[in-house]
Amino acid sequence: MKILLVIDADTLLQGYEALAMAFALAAFEHEVQLWLGQSMLAQILAQPTGKLANMLGSLALYDIPAAWLVPTDWAALDHWRHAQPSQNIDWLANIAPMPTNAPNFDLTLKL
Repeated sequence: MKILLVIDADTLLQGYEALAMAFALAAFEHEVQLWLGQSMLAQILAQPTGKLANMLGSLALYDIPAAWLVPTDWAALDHWRHAQPSQNIDWLANIAPMPTNAPNFDLTLKL
């Protein structure tokens, strides 16, 4: 089953639970795609080496493709990235701009 998880969690706990759900679904052979909302991105940027960022960095372990951001959030991430001192932040490779022609999904969950 192809599942789109739209994660716009307002709290760290909601973010942890949403990513853990994505990992569990992927572990049971579902095709999972993440779409990070502005609140979730803000939490990750506030703690770029925190637990949410580390969880995002492990998407490849579950065969989950890079999480999507809408263009305005992608621009904010790009601005943040250029404002940071040169750090090795692994999770940046796991975020991509949302494609203009997104594939169809069997199920969309908003968390």
